[in-house]
Amino acid sequence: MTSSLEDYLQGQTAVSETHPTWQWQNNPLPLRQQTYVCPMLPPDELISSARAVLFRGDEVMVIHDHLNVPYIIPGGRREPGETVLETLQREMREETGWSVRDTAVIGCVHFQHLNPKPTGYPYPHPHFFWAIFAAQAVSLDAAAIEEDFYVTSASFKPIRKVATWNLGDGQNELLQTAMSILRRS
Repeated sequence: MTSSLEDYLQGQTAVSETHPTWQWQNNPLPLRQQTYVCPMLPPDELISSARAVLFRGDEVMVIHDHLNVPYIIPGGRREPGETVLETLQREMREETGWSVRDTAVIGCVHFQHLNPKPTGYPYPHPHFFWAIFAAQAVSLDAAAIEEDFYVTSASFKPIRKVATWNLGDGQNELLQTAMSILRRS
C-alpha cells in the first residue's frame, strides 16, 4: 500500500464491507469493497469514478439497475485528463440528464483487488476508489442521457421514503450524511 493511501485510510472506519466479484474480459475479479463516510477525497491517482447522491428539493435520485435493484449513487468512470468534478458533471448528465451544483465530498468506496492484475488490465490495481459527493440538481437535459444496459430507470423519489429502504453497501449512511449537508446549506 502506498503511503498516500495509508495516510488517507488511517483512522477511518468502513461503514460497509462486501466482497463482490466483477468480470473483465472473461476474467473474474474478486474484490474487497469498503464504504467510508469522510469529507476528504482519496488520493487523486486512485480515483477511477465519481458519483453523487443527487437531490432536487426534498427528493433524491434513485437509479434502478438491469436487475431492478435500486441505488442512489449514480456516476461512472473517469476519462483521461478529467478532474474528479469534471467526471461528476459529465456522468450526472449522461446517466440522469441533470447538471449539478453545490457539490460536497461525503465519502468514498474503496476497492481492493484480491487477485493479481490480469494481463492488459488498464485500470488502477490493486486499489481504486469511487469518490462520492452530495449534489443539487440544477437543470434537466433529457437528450444528454446515454443509453446504458445497466441503468433501466432514473427518477427522483421522496427522501423520507428512500431513507427507509435498506440500500446496502453503505448507501444508507451516505444518504444520511448527504442529508445532513443538505440541511446545513
